[in-house]
Amino acid sequence: MTDTTMRGVFAVSTTPFRRDGEQDLDVYTEGVQRVIDAGVDGILALGATGEALALDPGEREAQVRRLVEVVDGCVPVVVGCMGYRPEEVSAMIADAHRWGASAAMVTPSFYGGLRPGDAAAALEPVLERAEVSIMLYNNPGSTGVDLSPAHLLRLARHESLWSVKETSGEATRVRELREELGDRVEVFIGADGLALEGLTQGASGWVAASAWLAPTPCVDLWRAADEGRWGDAVRIWDGLAGPLGRIESDPAFVSLIKRALGELGLEQGPVRPPLPTASDEVVASVLSALRSLAGAY
Repeated sequence: MTDTTMRGVFAVSTTPFRRDGEQDLDVYTEGVQRVIDAGVDGILALGATGEALALDPGEREAQVRRLVEVVDGCVPVVVGCMGYRPEEVSAMIADAHRWGASAAMVTPSFYGGLRPGDAAAALEPVLERAEVSIMLYNNPGSTGVDLSPAHLLRLARHESLWSVKETSGEATRVRELREELGDRVEVFIGADGLALEGLTQGASGWVAASAWLAPTPCVDLWRAADEGRWGDAVRIWDGLAGPLGRIESDPAFVSLIKRALGELGLEQGPVRPPLPTASDEVVASVLSALRSLAGAY
């Protein structure tokens, strides 16, 4: 079931809202076309640390159906499917499949204080039932559970497990996953601030929230690394690491990306509570750094 051609930069989409609080699918369409034109290799909608949990089921469906329609098969579409009970996650995956998604991203059950072995066990039936390829998002900072390479090797026996999005922050984790999993499962970087480090360790690609804001340098970094042009990769990273680090370290990073896009002419509206709003100073700082990067190559 897994598709090993799904590699590269996967941009994580924002959810734009109108002034009346409804999501703006026309602006969403502009954002999708913008990153496709920049050369991203895939799009991930309804990401786990964004506003997916603030959308109702009808809004989720409308967004994914619009994304699939606009993409029209030119890049893979991955849909975040997060929930506490395995049955709930499986139902979301079935919906994503019905709406035309290429794959789904799941996390360990969150807020339950689960031990890693128990969290991995709860994912077994999800992987067993999945109708599409599955990306497993390891983000202990958000879920409270760090799935080790050994836990992931156990889950790799399921054919549906296509990839791991690795966001533990451990400096050598991508290499350790590659050693443990071999070629069975793709390994994507999930921490934007560690992108180059992960690529040097053989990552299959990068699931990048920052690529929705700055797709061109993110794609250029991936292409340089994938082609072994490490001098070019380091040069691009020298300019990109600063703004990406600011975005990733800010608790209001979703608002930061949305407000920066608004300054670039793609108005996103506010974030839905309880997400915080980014400060004017940080938005201006990130945009200044990105503009300097654009003029550097």
